[in-house]
Amino acid sequence: MNVIEGEALERWAKYLGVHAKHAVFRKLQRSHFPVLLGRCHPEASKEAIRGALDFLIWNFSWDDQVDVGEVPAEWVRQQSELALAVLKGAIPYNDAPPLLWLLASIRERIAERMPAEWMERFIQSCACYFKGTIWEAEVRSNRVCLDVDTYIELRRLSVGTYMGFTQVEAIEGFLLPEEVLSHPALTQLIETATDIIAWANDLFSLAQDLKDDFHPNLVFSLQKQYGLELQAAIDKAVEMHDAAVRRFIEQEKNLPSFGEHDANVATLVTGVRRWIRANVDWSIQTGRYEEGGEVESAPQRSRVA
Repeated sequence: MNVIEGEALERWAKYLGVHAKHAVFRKLQRSHFPVLLGRCHPEASKEAIRGALDFLIWNFSWDDQVDVGEVPAEWVRQQSELALAVLKGAIPYNDAPPLLWLLASIRERIAERMPAEWMERFIQSCACYFKGTIWEAEVRSNRVCLDVDTYIELRRLSVGTYMGFTQVEAIEGFLLPEEVLSHPALTQLIETATDIIAWANDLFSLAQDLKDDFHPNLVFSLQKQYGLELQAAIDKAVEMHDAAVRRFIEQEKNLPSFGEHDANVATLVTGVRRWIRANVDWSIQTGRYEEGGEVESAPQRSRVA
């Protein structure tokens, strides 16, 4: 994984035009994305990991540029439309931002390995993510705090898990038919896993979000809707997270048989479960949340874990 990470960072330095001491490059280095991906797919081939790692780095880098308070919602919308067009095969214009050119390269490499049916689903999962980031930007621009139900709806889009879960098939080397993937029991399990990861991320990033006026966060929505103090809202968010984990375990136990697809469904569910655990482990270890500093009543990471 160290070799694969070094190769990826070298490609990124080339595209972004940054050197090893640049702040952007240092942030990529201390994020240790291979730790996250390796825990999710410990037995995957190097080739599959390379493509997935590049996209993971791209995703977090893209999120860094759109998930801040001063970025206008209309700009986020425009950039998202360009990125979605690239994912569908469009070639970026000559002076397009480096992230768009990187995405074009990543898309080409993934499309060489995966059939059109899967690519269409992957693009749709990316479209959900873009919709969520645009919505978040609008919320920040309008300086509003959403009610809990509306926030959960938003966060299921913006957290980006659908992109990661869709890639389980590509990385592990199988393909499930639409009638299996759209089964209510499986879609419900995926939704629960999405909530778990989204709410854990909200707790891990709370220190940073407190410094960004009107940044959407489950804790803030709980505070506003129920009139809670910060620590009480944190405790409530932790309770919701833990209840969702227990719900996921029960849903996994009660999945029906999918006949000849049972083995591949089991691989998908294992991949989703690994994402839940890996996200916690990586969030504790990564340097991405260090710059937020410590704040009074910040979430206790051991409780999330």
